[in-house]
Amino acid sequence: MRCLSLTLLPLFLVACDRQPVAPDQALGPQFQATHSEVTDIFDLVDDPADCTANPRIGEVVLETGHIAVVVRTTTASSGNVNVTGFMTYDPSNYMVGQTSGRVWTIDAARTHPFFSDNVHGAGESFQAVSDEYWISDGVQLVLRVNTHLTMNANGTVAAERPLVYECIGG
Repeated sequence: MRCLSLTLLPLFLVACDRQPVAPDQALGPQFQATHSEVTDIFDLVDDPADCTANPRIGEVVLETGHIAVVVRTTTASSGNVNVTGFMTYDPSNYMVGQTSGRVWTIDAARTHPFFSDNVHGAGESFQAVSDEYWISDGVQLVLRVNTHLTMNANGTVAAERPLVYECIGG
């Protein structure tokens, strides 16, 4: 009897082995995170930056040129969305002083602005950081932008730093 029981034991274990079942959809994510990447180029023609507050510049400068933007988006199964954008300036971009006519060329190797926008169930947070490096006759000018916006889930602005260009150097 004992030999027969040991022989039947594996058959009994196989018969009792739990069969795989589909996961409960309510307990897990409905879909995997999705990723996308879009590249675009936009052209600027006499796009102004107000440098009148900088005594070394003292005027509005107008930018002309091409900027390539790569935007990467990740959407999670929770509905949260994370967006990041990176910009690359064409080396032929230039700025001209509106009154002086002084020409500035972009230092494309050092200029790498980016932005991020995160939309989550609790609200949204947007941040843009940019240091554009410009050169004219060996003189360096930095156009700096650092803007931030945080909104809560009700759409109320919780924190804000407005978009303002700072003109440094010159």
